[in-house]
Amino acid sequence: MIHLIMLIQIVSFFFIYQSVSRYHFSVKEITIWLMIFISIGVVSTYFIGVWGAVALFFCFVGMSYFKNQKTFTSLGVFYGAYALVMNSFLGYLAADPITNLIEFVFRQSSANIDYLPYLFTAMAPPIMNEIGLRVVRHYVPQLNKEILRESSKVILFPVIILLIIIILSVYPILTIGNKTGDFSSFHRTLLLGMWLLFIIALLYMQFQYNHIRKREIEKSKSEQLIQLTDYATQLEKIYDEFRSFRHDYANILLTLEEGIHREDWDQVKQVYEQTVKPTGQLMRNNEYSFVKLRNLHVSEIKSILAAKILIAQQMKIDVALEIEEPVHAIQMELISFTRILSILLDNAIEAATDTEESRICIVLLEDTDIQLIRIENSCGEEVNLRRLGERGYSSKGKGRGLGLYNVQQILKENNFASLETALQSGLFSQTLILRKTGVQK
Repeated sequence: MIHLIMLIQIVSFFFIYQSVSRYHFSVKEITIWLMIFISIGVVSTYFIGVWGAVALFFCFVGMSYFKNQKTFTSLGVFYGAYALVMNSFLGYLAADPITNLIEFVFRQSSANIDYLPYLFTAMAPPIMNEIGLRVVRHYVPQLNKEILRESSKVILFPVIILLIIIILSVYPILTIGNKTGDFSSFHRTLLLGMWLLFIIALLYMQFQYNHIRKREIEKSKSEQLIQLTDYATQLEKIYDEFRSFRHDYANILLTLEEGIHREDWDQVKQVYEQTVKPTGQLMRNNEYSFVKLRNLHVSEIKSILAAKILIAQQMKIDVALEIEEPVHAIQMELISFTRILSILLDNAIEAATDTEESRICIVLLEDTDIQLIRIENSCGEEVNLRRLGERGYSSKGKGRGLGLYNVQQILKENNFASLETALQSGLFSQTLILRKTGVQK
């Protein structure tokens, strides 16, 4: 029975880690990791007691390393420390109530129930943790992992240090408690202080996250205001050109009519070459992509598209934009979507500039089930589609390739979004598909 309880405690660590990290494990991955996890946990616990959990901490860091494409992250360290502290914290909270409840239920039984409190106490932490996280996620917006990664020095590092201090303080007390079978009043007070410190660490993390997110939103709104101002200026320019064209339109028709009546085809040809043909080119000009933005009613996205189109125009790239139906909302958190959109557009602009016929096509479609944005650009280089999204991979050389890696990390957090990539006849396209709520990929 002791071995069964120890096994349940070890597995409890894993499920708390999986619950907080929200990593997706296949059946094969769960089987392999649990075998490794249980083996290390059993051996380390047998030799060093409760300190064997520290070995499990390094297992968690290793898991995060492989789940993040062989990259060590502060988030991975946080998940491991959280699993250790939370398992001990919830186990400590549940021990006395479970013991009292079992003694009350079996008060008239003559059966040996000494092992039951330990068994149920070992099972309680992952269940309590899952319930707690579900309640928190219901009332508090889910933390954006991208913001946590970028601001890890401010948000995660202090919390990780506090969690390590708690581990180094709590486990000696737990070791003493396991040997004596009870905790002194001093030890109970110290444990209570450590649990309060744990709660303070989590509150600090939430506070700093909210502060940084608010700052990001304010910065984004400021940038959007500038971009929308440029967009308005561009629309005014287009309006002036159309007004000028309207002024000359009647004269053009009269001249053509006169030439046709007199069958003066040289005059008709001259009018066409000098006035009609340039006007047709004007109508196809990049600047008229801005007119299509009238169907996009999400100011944050409109400002980004306007800004990127302006940049592409300045780099002599032919831009086509198609938004045929009104779009009033984006089926994804705006901060995440704007990051993805900016990365994809920047990559498209950079790739298109290296081709002779530089062009980009942006299409935004919507139907009852999905929302789709496709960004297509001319491409003059061979691209390994299988390696796209790997950290550090880029056809441009070393020290690059983080953009699409970050896109993949964002998409891992969203069960209703996927990215499809294709390369055909010198055209590279990336299609972001957003499935509306309830239609998972």
